[in-house]
Amino acid sequence: MALLMAGLAAPSCTAPIGEPVAVSSTPLSIEALGGSYRATPGWPAPGEARIDQLRFDWGLMLRSNDPRFANFDLTPGAVHSRSSGCWFELDSAYAKDGVENISASRIANSGYREGFVPLRPDVTPDIAGYRFAAADGNIHRDGFTWIGVWNADGSAERSQVVAFDGARYEVLATLPVRLGAIAQLPDLHSQAYHLTFVGEGKPGRPVPWMRLIWF
Repeated sequence: MALLMAGLAAPSCTAPIGEPVAVSSTPLSIEALGGSYRATPGWPAPGEARIDQLRFDWGLMLRSNDPRFANFDLTPGAVHSRSSGCWFELDSAYAKDGVENISASRIANSGYREGFVPLRPDVTPDIAGYRFAAADGNIHRDGFTWIGVWNADGSAERSQVVAFDGARYEVLATLPVRLGAIAQLPDLHSQAYHLTFVGEGKPGRPVPWMRLIWF
C-alpha cells in the first residue's frame, strides 16, 4: 500500500475527532457493478463473483446528507475528503460474505502517520476516453509496479481499474461507477492483491465503497 503522508493542503477539518457523522449503507451487488457469477471448480453455487479479471469480495453504497462527506481522494483505512479536509472512520459490520453494512461513522485522525506523503507515479499511461484519478504503488506482479483507477472523460458513470508501469498498462476491469481512491494490500499466502475503492463522492450522491481482489 502506498503509505504515509505529511498532511494535506487546506482546507483542514475543523470538526473534533470522534464527532459522529450520519452515514447509511445498502448492499452493492456484483450485478450492479457489471459482474456476474461464474461456474468455477471448487466454488459453491452460485459460483465465483467476477468483474473481468477481478474477484468481487464485498460492496456497499454509502449515503450521507453531511456536506463534508464528499469528494474522496484517499482510502488507507479511513476515507479522506479533499473538499472538507476531514477523515471519516467507517465501522464495518461483517457477515459471511464480507462487509454487510456500516454500523457507525465518525470524524477520524489522519489515515497516515504524521510526516510522510503517499507515493504518486511519475508517469501514468494515456488511456483514450479516460483520465487518471488515483493509484497505489508497491505492486510486484506481472512486471507492474502500480495499480490505479481512471474515470471516463466528462461525467459518465464509468471507470477502469488499471495495472501499470510507466506507459505500459493492462485494464483489469471496467466498472459502471466513478472512483476517487484506491488502496491495495497484498495477500500473505498468494500473489493476490486486495483492492479497496471509494467512489468519487459527488455531493449529495451515493458513494460506492468496495473491495475487489486481483487474484
